[in-house]
Amino acid sequence: MASVNFSNLQVTEDMLIYFVAHCYNLKLSYATIKLYMCGIKFMCLKHNIPFPSSAELRRMYAILGGVKRARGKISRPRYPVTFNILKDVCGYLRQKSTSFEDLMMQTACIVAFFGFLRCGEFTVKTSFDHTVHLCVSDLIITDDYVMVHLKRSKTDPFREGVKLKLFKVGGILCPYVACCNYVSARLRQNPSPDDPLFIVGNGQALTRSIFITKFKHVLQCIGINSELYNGHSFRIGAATSAAAAHVEDHLIKVLGRWSSDAYCRYIRTPQSCIREAQIALTKH
Repeated sequence: MASVNFSNLQVTEDMLIYFVAHCYNLKLSYATIKLYMCGIKFMCLKHNIPFPSSAELRRMYAILGGVKRARGKISRPRYPVTFNILKDVCGYLRQKSTSFEDLMMQTACIVAFFGFLRCGEFTVKTSFDHTVHLCVSDLIITDDYVMVHLKRSKTDPFREGVKLKLFKVGGILCPYVACCNYVSARLRQNPSPDDPLFIVGNGQALTRSIFITKFKHVLQCIGINSELYNGHSFRIGAATSAAAAHVEDHLIKVLGRWSSDAYCRYIRTPQSCIREAQIALTKH
């Protein structure tokens, strides 16, 4: 493949304005457009392509501000999958049948919860890529814990890889036991080390859309409004459950692989706790 010559390229404010307008016409959100702009700037810096300074981009920033006001902020509710909800979901799947696919769903849900995972970290969007997604070889069982190797993660911008340890915790939702049972069933299918870890009945890798559809179906079956939940609900639920269990803040950050205090916005605080905190303020 021939190399690209970037020496004659130059980015101007007009070019960026046209790009923003194009994205706006495609009905992309303000956040997405802004992310794309950051990507353009990054690539320019990487390849030594001249990029306008902030002072030279006043018109573009004004237009971006207009996009933000025009689009507004669409906030969709994302309810947490707490431990109790996870227990009900897995209980339903166990009573429903003993099929491989139900075992896979149980394991994926438990790993997502205890690993504080985003949906994209254990599912695929479209096609499977063994260099990016979870493979059979990415789950290693030891005597005391299960090691899950994430090749790609939002909190791992340099793609160095993240290794999660899921320990024996006992109880009906032990991640160690769940993974051992699933791996045993998965290995009976004679997969190669680079085959996808989580698969559906037809042998294809578990996609995000299939997982969300199946998960929401189970929620409806146990009487929970599935519209309030999505793939990120496991990460939110894990942070919320940890806070409710009085896990120390720094440990929540470690468990969720947060480098800042951003985890705080994932914790859903009950109104009763806020009331009790306000009552506490009146006591000296």
